[in-house]
Amino acid sequence: MGYQQILLQARNLLEAEIAELRQQLEHKEASLKRLQTFFREPHLAGERTSLTQEIVTVLYTLVQDRAGGVPAREVVEAFLQRRRDVNESTIRSTLYQVTRKLSPTQVKVGDTIKHVKVRKQGPLYDVEEISPEKLTVHR
Repeated sequence: MGYQQILLQARNLLEAEIAELRQQLEHKEASLKRLQTFFREPHLAGERTSLTQEIVTVLYTLVQDRAGGVPAREVVEAFLQRRRDVNESTIRSTLYQVTRKLSPTQVKVGDTIKHVKVRKQGPLYDVEEISPEKLTVHR
């Protein structure tokens, strides 16, 4: 084997090793992203609220600041500040679906849990608090 062949063989081995290390790095980066998403969640898995509850909570806090409702764009922007793992169309779709829901949605405000109905008035979304008396079913 000549000197150039040995160098060429060494180069091929190093290139194969570099390719393998790149694959390992990509795999580890993907694992790291999954872990970062897990740690970014503020709640433990058992205490996690539903996506709908989180979106309605954001809407509820925005509506408290102004009367007459909030456009979906503001809800999306405020929600994306809290969580980056949900896309805009999912947030908008959830907002629309919750307006069609018959039962009220539970919203945790501070230490209290409130029941609210989401109303759509043209392009604006608003919430109506449901009193505990209206929650009970009379037969």
